[in-house]
Amino acid sequence: MINKIMNKTIYIIIFLVPLLIIPKAIAPSNILRYTVLLICGLILLVLLILKRKELKFDLIDKTLIAYYILIIVSTIFSIDIIKSILGERTRYEGLLTFTVYFLTYYCAKYFLYYDKRLKTFAIITTCITSIIGILQYYNIFPLYYVFDVFNISYNPGFASSTFGNTNLFGSFLAMAVTAFMALYIIRSNKIYLLVSYLTFYVLLLTATRSAWVGVAFASIFGIIYVIKNRKKEIIKRAIHIIIGFILIFTWILFPANFITNSLPHYSKIMSLSNRLELVNNEMKIALETGELKESFGSGRIGIWIMVLKVIAINPMLGSGPDTLAKSLIYNLPFDTINYIEKTNTYIDKAHNDYLQIAATIGIPALIIYLAFLAQILAKQKNMFRDNTTFILVIPIIAYLVQVFFNISTISVAPIFWMLLGVVQNQQFKDALTQKKLLEV
Repeated sequence: MINKIMNKTIYIIIFLVPLLIIPKAIAPSNILRYTVLLICGLILLVLLILKRKELKFDLIDKTLIAYYILIIVSTIFSIDIIKSILGERTRYEGLLTFTVYFLTYYCAKYFLYYDKRLKTFAIITTCITSIIGILQYYNIFPLYYVFDVFNISYNPGFASSTFGNTNLFGSFLAMAVTAFMALYIIRSNKIYLLVSYLTFYVLLLTATRSAWVGVAFASIFGIIYVIKNRKKEIIKRAIHIIIGFILIFTWILFPANFITNSLPHYSKIMSLSNRLELVNNEMKIALETGELKESFGSGRIGIWIMVLKVIAINPMLGSGPDTLAKSLIYNLPFDTINYIEKTNTYIDKAHNDYLQIAATIGIPALIIYLAFLAQILAKQKNMFRDNTTFILVIPIIAYLVQVFFNISTISVAPIFWMLLGVVQNQQFKDALTQKKLLEV
């Protein structure tokens, strides 16, 4: 019974939380997700206490505990202890949220078992978010009528789905695209192929370059898998994906006139062709000058320079979890005010999760976190021989790469932490391998 409740709680975290939206007139963005996460985290904590005699900790878990201890210490010495506990408003990635992430990881690693509804929930959540994103981008009226009725924030032509931001949606899609690609190549089910097409389509619409890079990098491992196995059916399925992706890319890059004319102005600005042109211009300038301007990568270089200055000021413990905005205004007031005046926005995330950790929790914490990840990935050496391991590792790789240019968010990060746990859950993986339960 305890394991069943634990399973259901984890499924709520990874399948329901990404779908949760709330009218802006009621409460700030993400507050509903945050509340559900905390409730689920409390449930998992109580269940683990009930199963305390079964708890075990290997070297990887002890590394994570060391990381967690540094988060707690950083919180204690934070420039804003309340914010470090609860998190920045609308972000909510403070100590409490990290606790939920780690509980999700641990429960997935040791207690999660396969439920035949897993694949159904994954397909439903992915398809719902993808379809909403497409409807947003093409400004389909019925969707916005619903959004207007409930007074939910949206921008026509802004493919952000239920995540509220294209970068955050792209972070989710980077894992979804790669996971369903791997599923189709290995399991040969047309549903997985269709979902991979759908998610790739909307991924291009988001114009999230960090997610594109994540998918591209993970795809290299997919190519290695196909080459190492060299089975006729696997090669055939890989070709299905490649041809489909090329056709989708061409369709979006050169849309029909009736589609282009009906798009909102924002969609035209965020179009695939404009994004590719921007990338080309940035790379051309970088090659000609031999340096990256602060505006490179939508201003990320400029943000990273400011964040590195903050890291140098307090390298050991950082400023406290989720306190980057306050740290910048406190430590670099002139740079921060200048940035706000230029962009009409402020920096509360480093747009590089690794720099974010170093700036807010400290360099030692970043080193331990990287060691934790390295230990997990090092154990997956058989990913090209073990199909289930390959399916689970590919989205992890995509996430780790894209988050180098992106941010962590409570609507996506729990999925990543669950994958980190379940990829080490041999009993879970054996059930999938032996019974082929991933097949529809």
